[in-house]
Formats: sequence, C-alpha cells, structure tokens
Amino acid sequence: MRKVFDDMNGEFSARLRAHKITTRTSRTREGELTLTSRVAVVEARFSLNVLDRLHEPSFIALKRPTSEGETYIIYEVVGVRPMHFQMLGMDVAVPKVIRKEFLETIDRGWKASEETWIDVIAVPTNYRMDIDEDGLRFERSNLTPLVGSEARILSRETVKEFLCVEGGVEVGALIGFNLPLTVNIMELVRYHTGLFGFTGCGKSNLSSYLLRKSLEVIPDLSVVIFDVAGEYLIHLLDLAPRIFSTEDFGQDVQRIIDSQAVPETLEEKLDRNLIIDAIKRLVDSGKVQKITLSQPREQIAFNMGLIMQLFSGIARKREKESIQAAIAIAKLNRFTAENGYDDTTPLEEIAKDHRAKAQLEEILNEFTDSIHSMSSTVKDVQSILNVLNEGLPAEETWGDEGNVIKNAEWLASKVVIGGFSGLNIVYAPEPEVARQIVSRFIRSLLWLKKTHGVRRTVLTVLDEAQEFIPDRTRRDDFTEESNKTVEALLRQGRKYRANCWVCSQRVAHLNVNALQQLHSYFVSVLPRFYDRMVIADAFSLSYDLLDKTTDLETGEWLFVSYKATKQRNVPTFIKTPNNEEILISNLTRERRP
Repeated sequence: MRKVFDDMNGEFSARLRAHKITTRTSRTREGELTLTSRVAVVEARFSLNVLDRLHEPSFIALKRPTSEGETYIIYEVVGVRPMHFQMLGMDVAVPKVIRKEFLETIDRGWKASEETWIDVIAVPTNYRMDIDEDGLRFERSNLTPLVGSEARILSRETVKEFLCVEGGVEVGALIGFNLPLTVNIMELVRYHTGLFGFTGCGKSNLSSYLLRKSLEVIPDLSVVIFDVAGEYLIHLLDLAPRIFSTEDFGQDVQRIIDSQAVPETLEEKLDRNLIIDAIKRLVDSGKVQKITLSQPREQIAFNMGLIMQLFSGIARKREKESIQAAIAIAKLNRFTAENGYDDTTPLEEIAKDHRAKAQLEEILNEFTDSIHSMSSTVKDVQSILNVLNEGLPAEETWGDEGNVIKNAEWLASKVVIGGFSGLNIVYAPEPEVARQIVSRFIRSLLWLKKTHGVRRTVLTVLDEAQEFIPDRTRRDDFTEESNKTVEALLRQGRKYRANCWVCSQRVAHLNVNALQQLHSYFVSVLPRFYDRMVIADAFSLSYDLLDKTTDLETGEWLFVSYKATKQRNVPTFIKTPNNEEILISNLTRERRP
C-alpha cells in the first residue's frame, strides 16, 4: 500500500494553532513595495528527530473537511521554532538569578517534558490533495485551513507524485528528500526562464547544465548565448560551440583562452592542455569568427513603388516641381490600373512588355521635360529609365562566405533558416557593443520568425541581464534600445518559437515588465533584502520562502515554475548537478585513444 504520509515512526503529532496574514514593506527605487502572505503556525509535539527533519525542506498536509468530503491542504515548511512554556514569561527585565533558573529548567525540559513543543511555520502551495481508490489527486485550491486541524508530513513517494514529471529531465535533487526533480525541459525553454543569484553562486554552471539537457532533448534547437563575462565557452567547450567575438583573436588559441574566465575549481581538476586542444579544434574547424557592428547591405526594390515614392515625396514638399509631380502621379496611377500593376511590380517585368515600357518611358520623359534640366530629380528619373532599358547591374556573388558581412542580422538568419542549429556563443566584453548586437539580433530574429514562419526553436540566453534590461535606461548607452527589443522578445517570442533565458545578480535593477514574462525561475543567494522583495512581488511568491535562500550553499537553488513542473508554481529547493564534472568527463574521454 502507498505510504502517503511520513509519521516518523509515530514521533510527528501536530495540529494547526493559528492562521494569519503577514505584511512586509520595503522601499525600492520605484517607491514603496508591500507584500502580504498567508502563514500557518502548526504546533508539533517536541522531538529532536522531528526538529532536525523539519529544518530540511518539507511539505505538510492540513486535514480539512469540506461539503464534498475530506481533503488535505498542502503547505510548505519555511521555519521551525523549538518552544518551552517558561520561554513565554522570560524577559530581560527578569532578575538575572531568576533568568538563570528559568534557562536551566528550559534546558532540562528539552529531553523529556510536557512543557515543550515545536512551532512549525508554513506557507500555502495553493494545492489540495484528495485521497481516493484511484490514488492521489492534486488540484489548485484556495481553501483556508481550520484551526485545530491535524497536520501530517508528506512522504517522499507523495512528494514525487506531487512535483515530478514522469519521463522528464532531471534538473536537480530535492533537498530533504534525496529525490531527483524531473521537469518538462521543453516548457522550461518555451516559456522563458530566469536565473538569479549573487556572484559565485553558480549561475553560469547551472545554465550550462540546463542548456546541455535542452540540446539533448529538443531536436534542431538553436541556442545563442550573449556572453559579456566570457564564461560559457569554457563551461560548454566539450559541445564544440561556434563562437563569435567582437574581439579579433587572429585565430590565436592563447588569446582566446586568456579572454575567457576559467573557474578555479576547474583549473584544479582539469589538465590545461585539454582546454587548449579543444579550442584549437574549434579554430581549425572555422568555428571561431569575428562579428561586427557593420550595417547590413540594403537591397533596394526597383519597382513601381519606388517610382511612386519618388514623385510623392516631391509633391508633398509643395515647392518647385510639385505640380509637375502631382500630374505625373495621376498618369502613373492610370498606367498601373490599366495594365494591372501595383507597387510591387518590378521594373524588370514592365521592361518585358514593350507597350507598357513605352508608356512608362513617355510619362517619365514628359516629367523631365517639364522641369529644369539641372535639377537633381532629373538624374533620379534618368537612373530609373536606365534600369528600364538596360536592367540592373550585376550583383556580387554571395556564395563565398568571405564576402558576407558577419553582423547581428547575418547571425540571426543563420540560426533561424541557416545551418547554425546547436550551440552559438557571442562574446562581447564591451557592454555598449553587446547591447547594439543584442538589439539588432533580436529585431532581425523576430522579423524572420514572423515573415518566414520557421519552425526551428531559437533560444536566446542573456548573461549579466542587467546590462540589457535595466530598470533605468538611456539612449546614449543603448540601454533604451536593448530594453525595448528584449522586452519584445519576452512578450512576443513564444508564439514564434523564439525564447529567452536571463541570468542576473542585480534583480532590483532589472526591468520588472520583462521579469514578469518569465514562467520559470531559479533563485540562489540574494543577500540584499530589496532584491528578494522584487522577486517576491514579480512572481507572487511568499517572502518567507525567499528568505530561506540566504542559507543556500553553492549549487543549491529555489526553483519555481508555472509550466515545467507537474504542479504549477510550487516552490522547491534543489541541489543541481555540477556542470564542471560533466565537462571534465567528456573532455577526458575525447582525449583517450
């Protein structure tokens, strides 16, 4: 029979003592921020085993009768307080001798006393659990628990059924349960994800691991990482990524290595020659290239629209030649209507019809004869007549990659409709340059997705996201433009399989409108109170849970997802795999004969 609850061999016995609403207020740069959350206080019989167990992440179920029968409301434990009856009456105002006697009595009471208990602080998950003949059923619910109701700890098996996606990808081990948390990795990509934590908490390590798993599972996925700090080439070196740099390395392997941040923990475990050999293979295979800020070459469409645009511009000025231009427009409108043309009709097509060509030439010549021969407009019209009679000049051959301008627009076309699926890293150490490249890349990406309807999924990863989506922007440093384009990607991209992940350590300085588009997020240590408040507000998360992140070790995360986990928006604490161990294993294996 399924073990739904863990009574810890009869040691856990508890009931709900209070249910209240707490309020926290903080001042941020945008003004005052107030958060309210529901908190349950469960009184449990004192036991050292129970106390130690509840220090680890735990879920408790509060029994609740309803009109339809009995159910359980699931709460998540955020804190425990061992209590003794005499603690309630002790104060610094009590004489020292009496305080000492109280403290000695309290100390003896922890071993065996009816005057001790544990206050268990828990917050709602907004889920209820029903137990029936078919098993367990979890549903969203805002039911309020009743004071005095029995509390039970959810067993490891129940937590697995509650949170883990069957057949999903492991993102880490649930702390306190020794249980792998499996998620739908496709949803993690599709609905945008954020990774937030202080310096050194392992953001790039975790994002690299998640990218590995995404590339393994999602066919033809194209990933583009915008790397300001130079971390991802090393973290994902075994995947042989393409790297595009604003710096000209001159194919010098040593210069490439010197530009990248190699973690100290990796240097201690990995032979440096393995890194050199792997980067040399990238250079030899042409995967290290320079990306520029050059503007794309514009292709001018020589069609009827171009002629109409020329004459309309002259007519709108209401100066000399405007009357002649207005007359020419009237003739051109009649010409297009009689021949079934429109603005998109190429001049090349008109030139093939001798009668239509002659009509158009007559209209254009009548206009040039009616204005001053030295006017610049005459030269423009004469150029159009030359195209009609001689055709367009021969274009450059674009088959040779050496002639292509390798800029942000070129990269976007390659990852959307070209052969650049897999992993692509853009190394741009100068923030202003990085913002320009990101803005142009995203604009081109969205345009290609909207106009070509390409089915390939493109995941854009913004490391040091505060450089691209700050809450305060300026035009001169390109933050205004990057903010607009990234927000557009987060708002619109999902419909076109253009997705985004953001990584940042300065949450309070990020564009909140962009943050609110994220459906999954990982939070590690954030020592600043206002950073935690911003996340709690943006993602409707209990501050009491976020407060626990200050105790997390490197590689430990608070993970919440609206889409990727089995149940929506249930916070969990996980210990994630170490990407460096995977990297070392793969590079070492490649070197073996």
